[in-house]
Amino acid sequence: MGLFKRNREESPEDTPAPADRKALARQWQEQAAQMQAQARQLQAQAMQQVAAFQQASKPGGTAGAGAARRVAGAGAAARAGAAAGAGSAAEVGSGAEVGSGAWARQVLAILAPPQPGYVKRCTCVVCGAPKKLPTVTAYVYCDYCAALIDYDLRRACEGDTAPGPQYAATVNGTHAAARAAVAAGDRDAYRDLRRQVFEAYVTYVPMAVSHRARNDPAYRDAYVAYMAEAAVARAFDPAARALEAEMTQRVMGLRYTGNMMSPTVDPDSFWPVVDTLEKQIGSSRTLYRSAGLAELDPDHAEHLTGKLGWSGFCQGWLGMLPRDAAATLLDRAGLTSQYVPAEAHDGQPRHCGGCGAQFSALPGASALICDGCGRTIGLGGAELPCTGCGATMTLPAGADEVACPFCGARVERAGIR
Repeated sequence: MGLFKRNREESPEDTPAPADRKALARQWQEQAAQMQAQARQLQAQAMQQVAAFQQASKPGGTAGAGAARRVAGAGAAARAGAAAGAGSAAEVGSGAEVGSGAWARQVLAILAPPQPGYVKRCTCVVCGAPKKLPTVTAYVYCDYCAALIDYDLRRACEGDTAPGPQYAATVNGTHAAARAAVAAGDRDAYRDLRRQVFEAYVTYVPMAVSHRARNDPAYRDAYVAYMAEAAVARAFDPAARALEAEMTQRVMGLRYTGNMMSPTVDPDSFWPVVDTLEKQIGSSRTLYRSAGLAELDPDHAEHLTGKLGWSGFCQGWLGMLPRDAAATLLDRAGLTSQYVPAEAHDGQPRHCGGCGAQFSALPGASALICDGCGRTIGLGGAELPCTGCGATMTLPAGADEVACPFCGARVERAGIR
């Protein structure tokens, strides 16, 4: 019988001595503490592993945490970095909170969002124009040529981007086959499996990718193909796999304090993870070029390789670091951005022919990305009127006709039918 349920028939000699009982109690306490520590670590890793597919961005974020819920879950949520390497697409569960509304509030307590009416200070590397108009997403596009010029970590942390069950089911359902494809050296099979994962990602986690993927089929297809090819490059690259294994070891060596539902990472055990991330970002730049990924990237954002890698990494970890360590991480990542007042006063008010959203066309601008629907809007011509309702609109680039977003009438460049 147990210590607390001894039958009356038991003799005192059958029970442990007081000293033995104390020793046994201490042993149980130690075992319970060990189990609790392991549980904290497993849950913390699970929370971070989901971040591998959170806020998907660019090829630089190769933190060794490829597909969601990977073993080396410290990875950035960057585009090629989110590509799964060998054995990296571990199964997705439902308990991780990274990307949830509660998580976003926790991170924003450390990383304050920009004030209304302000825009991140940055300059387009394509046309040289400064950013003037406010943006509603983390993806910062040029107001003059529509090129992707930056990524706003503060904007990225404002929303809920936690993966849903449909996406988790896709990752889990392809995991075993993906590992088998890598083991067999079958790049084509692995590529097809990764395409399934990224199709599900764009569909079921839309807030984590550029809003261009919502209504631009060409962009969406190019994005999925690019991510899948980046996944292949990483999975079959020895250097990338070695760094992933190193990251796995770093993450497994993390120490945690706090309770199971709100673990805090010990900074001394965390900085080696950051060191490995730096190596992965450097390696990813080389892989990005050698694998021909620059030609496949629909945003042509090689210049953001490091920025997006660091951003994805910080999104995953800021909420689990002490405040001073979080500040140090942001400083080391170069993400202490400045914001300046938006300058839309000299813009011409227009309306998107795709969704009807109003935007400002700045003098000299040739194209921009609609914040409402993500379509590229060409600004070379005048707005077209709708004879059905009288509204004026600018057609998306490459479109000769649209259904009026206000009344449904057919609007064509040559007139209205």
